[in-house]
Parts: sequence; C-alpha cells; structure tokens
Amino acid sequence: MKIGLIINIKRPDVFRVAREVISFLTKNGEHRLVMDMEAATAMSYEKLGVDSIEMQRVDLILAMGGDGTLLHTVRMIEGKSIPILGINLGSLGFLTEVTEEGLYSALTNILLGHYQIEKRMMLSIKIIRQTATLTTFKALNEAVVAESEIARMVNLKVFIDAEYLTTYRADGLIISTPTGSTGYSLAAGGTIVVPRMKVLMLTPVCPHTLTARPMIIPENSKIIIEIISSGQSILTIDGQQTYSLEFADKIEIERAEEEICLIKPQQCGFYEVLRNKLKWGGGIMN
Repeated sequence: MKIGLIINIKRPDVFRVAREVISFLTKNGEHRLVMDMEAATAMSYEKLGVDSIEMQRVDLILAMGGDGTLLHTVRMIEGKSIPILGINLGSLGFLTEVTEEGLYSALTNILLGHYQIEKRMMLSIKIIRQTATLTTFKALNEAVVAESEIARMVNLKVFIDAEYLTTYRADGLIISTPTGSTGYSLAAGGTIVVPRMKVLMLTPVCPHTLTARPMIIPENSKIIIEIISSGQSILTIDGQQTYSLEFADKIEIERAEEEICLIKPQQCGFYEVLRNKLKWGGGIMN
C-alpha cells in the first residue's frame, strides 16, 4: 500500500508523532511511505519527499495536525477520491477525529481493512468578471464573501437558480456544505446539518436587518452572488485561500462533482462528536 503523510510543519510537536507513525507502518507490512516535500525536508526525510502530483497517486493519506491540516490536504489532492484519515494533534479537531491515544488502534484497523468511508460533498466555485471566468476553486467547508477592510459591510445581490433572492448588506455571506455547518457558519448563527445530508447553506454574517436569516437550499441549486459594493471585497475558501473581488464580479457556487472520502476507523457517531467536542446540548439534564 502506498501511504502519504501530510503534517503541519508549523507545530514541531507533530514531528515526534509522525516519526512514530513512520516506524509503526514500516514494521507492520510492506508499505511505500511518501511525504509532501516541505514536511520531508523539515523532518530530514528527504527520500520520502514527493510533489503534489505524486501525492495524488497514493492509496491512503494520513493528515496529521488539526482541521486546518485536513483542509490543506483536501486542497492538495484536488478532489481525488483518496481516503483520508484525519489525526488530531491540535485543539478541537472536529474533522480530525482520531487522537494520539487512539491512533495506533485506528492504524491497525485500517491496515486490516476494518474501517468505513464517509463521503463528504464539496463546493465548486467560479469567479466571473464580465464574461470571462477568472479562476475556480473547490471547498470542503465554505466559501465566504466579505469586505477586505475591517468594520465595513459588503453589499451582495444573490440569485438562486436564476431567481432573485435578496440583496444582503452585511459583514459577509457564508455559503457552506453540511461539513462546514459546524465551522464559521455555526459561529455566525447558522444551523448544524448532519454531514450525510446533501444541501447547501447560506448564512449572512451580522446582516444589517432583523429579517435576513440563514437558509438551507437543495444540493442541485446554483447560487450566483454579484458584488455591488464600491469597496474592495474578498472571497475566502475554507479559511485558507483568498481572492480579491471587484465591483460587478460574480461568484457562481454549486455542488462539486467530486466528493472527499474520510476514513472512519471507529464507531463514533456524529451526535457523539457534537456532544464531546462542541459541548452541544450541554446542560444540567445531561
């Protein structure tokens, strides 16, 4: 089996666990191990280093760090259906469910083939200026349109399936997947959606009205956002990629054809994760 390791090199404490994982995999089967070039150099494993194209040819990826590392991994494999195990060596780790304590049990089960794959839908995002498509993105969590300057609102005209919805005047607008419903969208007042559902969500950030509420729409909808602000607006993808927008630019957002495959090595349900990590439903009765 060809196994790729992607680690957060900004956290040297991850290096120790990564070395232990490499040792474990080397002793348990004939596996070819590769790492992204930057991590391999940082850990002095240059012989394991490969570029992003080669990383897209592995059978399995171990993303070691936190949720940000997993999102970075998703971007690196560009929508390829490679199973990803998220290993949480950070703080919350809502997407990276496996902790260091349960890591080797999880790896043993994976090597034995005892695991499940959970597919997560993604967003396809297209930036249009006049009639030209400038660039495209994929997002696992969300796309956010906001003003680039602090404490300034953005004006956005929004259409769903060519039908005018409304014009938002707000700090921003979040378009999220069910996976992203427990991220920025949740912090902005959006609802929690079970990951296996196939829907899109629109969540305004601090809208300048009492009536603009979060909305859930069908997965096959196409959302068009037109920038009608005079200032400089910005699009942010999964909190990691940004793109500057101009007046009259349009952002087309719809469900991507590609899906991400997350490995679920243990029977830990979504609602249990909600209770344990987000303290959802916490109260004296619980």
